[in-house]
Amino acid sequence: MKPANGWPIWKTIQLGINQDTAQEIIDSDPCNHDGRYIEKASQQRFSIDPDASVVIKKPEFTLSDTIKDIQLAIVTLSALGLQDGCRYADIFAAEKAGLSLCPAETGLQLRLQYMDQPYKETLVIAMQPIEDEDGLPSVFTVHHWDWGIGLGIACCGRSNIEDDWHADSDWVFVVSE
Repeated sequence: MKPANGWPIWKTIQLGINQDTAQEIIDSDPCNHDGRYIEKASQQRFSIDPDASVVIKKPEFTLSDTIKDIQLAIVTLSALGLQDGCRYADIFAAEKAGLSLCPAETGLQLRLQYMDQPYKETLVIAMQPIEDEDGLPSVFTVHHWDWGIGLGIACCGRSNIEDDWHADSDWVFVVSE
């Protein structure tokens, strides 16, 4: 399905659901928890990286109080006309291309609603960054690697050295209609 702006819709997810699981993750103490959870519907195990756990506990991370569908697209940075080494500020220009930044909740909800993620896939959530434990702006990643499926973060950096994205990286945006 392609909306009028031409970006193919990859997946539709719901915000505002999985409230019990989300609250359990928010309330958990990473010092007394191994970061592993069981997704209730599929019974699959997933992990929350310690840094992602810190970001989820920040006041900037909020959960929708109403259930709503959002349509997502996976877009490489090269498809947005960006090259290796682009900065996060450049990625914000995607809004001009008919895409919108995701609400922060998208990272957690996508992790919970995408339990069949292919091996070796990492998706970066295009969102307003939230500071990590070190005060660095970060965005969520949804990944599946040797250590299993999980939710992590990627630092957006404060300099060009830290803020160096590859043009072939896969980003998740909300498709604007």
